[in-house]
Amino acid sequence: MNKNWFRRLLLSYLPAFFAITMILFFLFFQSLNEQNRKEAVKANDFLSQQVIRFTDNALKAIDYKVMREILTNSNVLQFFTRDKNDVYANIQAVKVMDDLKFNFPMIDSIYFIRLKDQYVLGDAPREIAESPELDFIEPYKEGIKTAKWTGERDYKAYTSGTAKKVISLVRSAPYFSEHKQGFFVVNVSLASLQGSINQMYNSETSFVRLNDDKGHHVLGPDSSNTGKNTIFSTYTSPYTGWQVESGMINQKTLTFTLFLYNIWTVLALISVLLGVIWFVHVTKRNYRPVEQIVSLIQTNSQKNQSGGKPEESEFGFIQHTLEHLMEETDQFRKQHQESLIIHKKYLFQEVMEGNAAIKETEWKAELLKYDLDVEGKTAFIQMFEMDSYLDFTKFYSTHDQTLLKFTLYIVIHETTVNHGASVWAEWTEDNRISSIIWEPDDVEPGTIRDSIIQTVRQWVEQYLSFTVTIGGSEPACSLEEIRQCYEKVGTLLQYKAVLGTNRIIHAEHIVRSTQSEISQYFYAIYSISQSLRLSGDDWIHHLTLLFSQIRDSLSSRKEIESLIQFLQQHLERAFSELSKEYRQIWKTTNAELLALGLVWETVEELESSCTRIFETMCVQMNAIKDADSSRSVITEIRSYIIENYTNPDLSLDYLSEKFQMNAKNVSKMFKEEFGENFVDFLIGMRMDYAKKLLAGTHKSMQEISLEVGYFNYNSFNRAFKNIVGLSPRDYRKQGAALA
Repeated sequence: MNKNWFRRLLLSYLPAFFAITMILFFLFFQSLNEQNRKEAVKANDFLSQQVIRFTDNALKAIDYKVMREILTNSNVLQFFTRDKNDVYANIQAVKVMDDLKFNFPMIDSIYFIRLKDQYVLGDAPREIAESPELDFIEPYKEGIKTAKWTGERDYKAYTSGTAKKVISLVRSAPYFSEHKQGFFVVNVSLASLQGSINQMYNSETSFVRLNDDKGHHVLGPDSSNTGKNTIFSTYTSPYTGWQVESGMINQKTLTFTLFLYNIWTVLALISVLLGVIWFVHVTKRNYRPVEQIVSLIQTNSQKNQSGGKPEESEFGFIQHTLEHLMEETDQFRKQHQESLIIHKKYLFQEVMEGNAAIKETEWKAELLKYDLDVEGKTAFIQMFEMDSYLDFTKFYSTHDQTLLKFTLYIVIHETTVNHGASVWAEWTEDNRISSIIWEPDDVEPGTIRDSIIQTVRQWVEQYLSFTVTIGGSEPACSLEEIRQCYEKVGTLLQYKAVLGTNRIIHAEHIVRSTQSEISQYFYAIYSISQSLRLSGDDWIHHLTLLFSQIRDSLSSRKEIESLIQFLQQHLERAFSELSKEYRQIWKTTNAELLALGLVWETVEELESSCTRIFETMCVQMNAIKDADSSRSVITEIRSYIIENYTNPDLSLDYLSEKFQMNAKNVSKMFKEEFGENFVDFLIGMRMDYAKKLLAGTHKSMQEISLEVGYFNYNSFNRAFKNIVGLSPRDYRKQGAALA
């Protein structure tokens, strides 16, 4: 190895030292002053633009909301169209004002002026003649003033009250009409506006002045010394016409600093002379540690053991070794960070699902690793599930999906932290974030939880292109209680199918007091399958009845999926007895139902999709029936049975003689066409009629037996019990008990 490090240090840096030092002395301060001036102008220019944008956006948002309320809110229109005071209308109008104040904290006050009866509704309802705002509103009544926003003015809600500095928006109602019925007046607090703008800059070094069209300082008294301070930037708002000025506050400290710069220049020249002498000495001295480092690296380096390059300099050898070390360090750091993220998510799922055997003390120790000190705090489980997730994945690219999911995660985390709570949130499913929040000890349990949930839901609905349904738990103190709450909240989100999306679901919302009997579901499913097999029209009624039962019983998604699977199995059996053409139609329909099972989210979506699928199936089945003329006779026979099923002589021989067909052919074609034996169909018709007579009349059993087509009561009793499961007498008793 060539030890040329000393020569390179001495010969390479010494000439550059002289040249660079001399140039820097002459240019440093000039460049520094110029750069500082440019940066100051640029910063103030940006500050002025931000103040203009913030002010315009805030005022535009209020103006837009006011116009929207005037144009669309029936309560506002109702107030202005009244000829006299209506307490209810006034209350509704006040609610509109309160909503505006809540959504826009800058608003100090709102009041309505109705011109018909000269009435003012606001913080102090009164006649307009008694209002302190009479002089302010008079020019608008006369049409003299038309500006969107006033400049700075004093506002008093009461004559004896203290005046507040506000800017006001006055909109006539109705909006697009020459005939004015009144005015919608919004007062924005200048103190609130000033507080928001003051957060944008440091008032000790910079100043901002916002002047209205009359030259008044909207942001309050001008505390800066206008004669001595320098204005760097001026902008005029295209919306309000106000002017923003910003600049630097001249201070004595700055002058003193420039004086120190001059002293430093003299000292720097002296330092150059001393540096030349010191440079040679330090170069020699510093070479010894470098030589020792190289020797140590050579001793422990794998590269040196394998031979290396004999002509490599010390600098190249050290550089190569350090680069190799840095690469290994970066790789290790990335692997450690990725492992930490994966471990954290894995631990969350394992603990919440009860798969990890962890003690309470170990759980709290793990939380401390993630800066979560939850000792003595109350925990709540929250699950945020994205609605219409399949549409979300189809509409957005993978990159955009990741970005929007990250945004949702940050919103949840930041909202919780802003409420003073601690949070651990993880993506437990593709469309679901599960989180644990710990409320502070000094608040009522559940207060922060409800506020966080509502804030996140509203923010997502307003600013993102999707919505979320949120499940919330009861308070939990121990790890076992947290696990139980996690399982319960996951179950709560199953009821989104019936309760709807974009909402909050708590345990108290799941009240299943009218749960339908399982036999009612089976009867509806059986009726649907029979009607669809016959391609009749009454399947729509039975399908509507089935979904009404699902809604009334507040069924979960898993229960609904089980019912739909049961319906598919029923239809599978029903169509398996039909001809090949019908089985092919059912195969296509079943595939659509299976695909629907993966995408539906609410009961309404499921019901409409099932209706559409079954309508298509019936149209195809009817087309096959219409194309086969030989089946018309069987349809006629079936109609005859429906009209004459009470005839005791009705049988296959009777029908074959009447319709001039072989009895065996009648039975075979009836089975192929309707998927049911002639005898079963006939008995079913008779038993349905018998049930109506038993429930709706007081006729004797013998009379009912004769009326439904049985001479022998024992035959009727046996057939009824086989079909219904009860004897006719027991069926009548059960109906009376239920009534």
